[in-house]
Amino acid sequence: MNEYLKKLLKAKAEKNLAIQKALEKSAESGETPDEETEKEIEQHEADIAAIEKNIARTEKQIAQIEQAAKSAKPVEGDTPENAAKSADPNNTPVVVKSNLPKGLGFALAVKATVAAHKSNQKNGGGGTNAIEVLKSWNAPESVQNLIRAKANIGTTTGADFAAALVDQQNLTNEFIELLRPATILGRMTGFRNVPFNVKIPTQTGSTSVNWVGEGQQKPTTDMKFGNITLTKSKLAGIVLLSDELIRFSSPSADALVRDDLVKTISQFIDGQFLDPSKVESEDSPASILNGIAGIKSTGTTAEAYQTDLLTCINGFIDGNQSLDGSYWVMSETRAAQMSLLRDALGNTYFPGMSFGSGSKTLLGLPVVTSQTAGEKIVLIKPTEILLADDGGVDFAISNEATITNGTEAINLFQNNLSAIRAERYIRWKPVRKAAGWIDYSA
Repeated sequence: MNEYLKKLLKAKAEKNLAIQKALEKSAESGETPDEETEKEIEQHEADIAAIEKNIARTEKQIAQIEQAAKSAKPVEGDTPENAAKSADPNNTPVVVKSNLPKGLGFALAVKATVAAHKSNQKNGGGGTNAIEVLKSWNAPESVQNLIRAKANIGTTTGADFAAALVDQQNLTNEFIELLRPATILGRMTGFRNVPFNVKIPTQTGSTSVNWVGEGQQKPTTDMKFGNITLTKSKLAGIVLLSDELIRFSSPSADALVRDDLVKTISQFIDGQFLDPSKVESEDSPASILNGIAGIKSTGTTAEAYQTDLLTCINGFIDGNQSLDGSYWVMSETRAAQMSLLRDALGNTYFPGMSFGSGSKTLLGLPVVTSQTAGEKIVLIKPTEILLADDGGVDFAISNEATITNGTEAINLFQNNLSAIRAERYIRWKPVRKAAGWIDYSA
């Protein structure tokens, strides 16, 4: 903690020195600071203010630790020396958490990898590496450890191997934590989480009984069993970044990289999850709506919406299924339209459908909004869905490939672009009817 305080004080001194030099330069010319110099000074002043806040926090923590050391008392059977030792700040474990916004550490690691790759290409393999790039950006040690972990996967050499892997897990989970709420799957609870490549026994038929008279033959039947296996399936999304964006190391650029990765993956997952035409294959799961006929809407008036919603609900009730734990999924646009519907007295027709962000309910069930729902309202029961999720994201970078979107080929090298490919293992499979949907397309 004391070492950290020294670094903060040194950083503050360097910023003050930079301001002094900028002012001396203007004084020598006999003019007030020009616009560029003024911006530089203002940035240094903002940095100093942030450093001073951290200095105050750190000094407070040091004072608390020292006070704890002074007031430490030995427990029964212990010695004063051991009590003092346990309260010694040098022997007190301190947990340091990164103050980076969620997902920014992962985005920094991606950006540094791209920058290092370009540096090596430009210098014939003699450029910098990702860790050196991160150090030049003053990136936290945990972000640097993420890069070290990726370089050391598959080896057991190096004293820092285990520590690096811990940081990799933390930062990857940080990215997943940001991604999950952005997806439909992440905003619903109740899924039956299972591992990949494990057989799950299922009952496909039950025994039967019947009334029998005296001396009559009793019915005999066998129970029917099967199994379900969720094999591994991998989804991937690609984000293109310009060289200028990669080289620009401000937090705003890092956040943009992070948000693009989140958006690419979440849109892909949601689209596949709700696309009725998506069939199951060896490499990917079917949509939860595949094989389920959509209910043709009767209109978009309040009465028509209520009729269609009740028809969808009856599809579950007729199958002897409860709606406990179920969710409605629809687009933000449709949710807004429904929230504006009024009855003859001017009252909201669907009270739980508030306009804008915030939690929503419809006929007593929670609502999840996503534009990927398109022209559909979907009723989903997560407890009837098996979900295998590896819980990790990996990435790869290239600036030499040719990327195609189906109609247009984009050469990355020619256009000064880099492609970042993010991958995630995930698969789902309904065990019984898990969804119904209303079709509002023309």
